[in-house]
Amino acid sequence: MRKPVRKKSIKKTQKNNFEERFSMMVKEYQEAKETLESMEEGSKEYMVQNKLCDKLFSNAERYINKN
Repeated sequence: MRKPVRKKSIKKTQKNNFEERFSMMVKEYQEAKETLESMEEGSKEYMVQNKLCDKLFSNAERYINKN
């Protein structure tokens, strides 16, 4: 007769993975925001960087809502 298989704590692994990935997203957003703050407002580079910041923020927001 087979022994029952012990289930590993999947939720714990998923939680740790979620926290690691979310912290990476936040770090990336903060770096982009720092770069944006150092730029001159109204320039073309500023607009591109602002769009990147908005994209990173929305990605993080969707990731939270998904999980």
